[in-house]
Amino acid sequence: MEQHTDDINVPQILKNVGLRVTPQRDAILSHILKNRGHMTADDIYRSIQNVLPNLSVSTVYNTLKSFSEAGLIREIQFADAASLFDANAAPHHHMVCKRCGKLIDFYLPSTPNVTHIAKEANFHIEEMHIEVSGICSECANN
Repeated sequence: MEQHTDDINVPQILKNVGLRVTPQRDAILSHILKNRGHMTADDIYRSIQNVLPNLSVSTVYNTLKSFSEAGLIREIQFADAASLFDANAAPHHHMVCKRCGKLIDFYLPSTPNVTHIAKEANFHIEEMHIEVSGICSECANN
């Protein structure tokens, strides 16, 4: 059964991960959960500044960092672009369109070759992020 964002208890989510409930955290997390996309901190700031006129960009950045550290969201960093924040904190990877920048989530059940190589090197993998670049179907058809 699909859960609607109206049914999500944001204050309880914040409390469950040990974060104090503030109007800023509530508004930012509500926006992220409602929109479920890949957003920059500036996108989020512009979207909710009318709700919280005294909100600063630095508060948004600090809040997103707290959410990421708590496992509520995932920060995606690209070498030449602003970080994106992903509401999907579950392990997954991304396909990136080189023309329009669209990000598409995809899942791999496991990556046995990487796991095997790491084991041979006596290396413990904690996280793995795979980024595949190419052209999305919308751009390919235009």
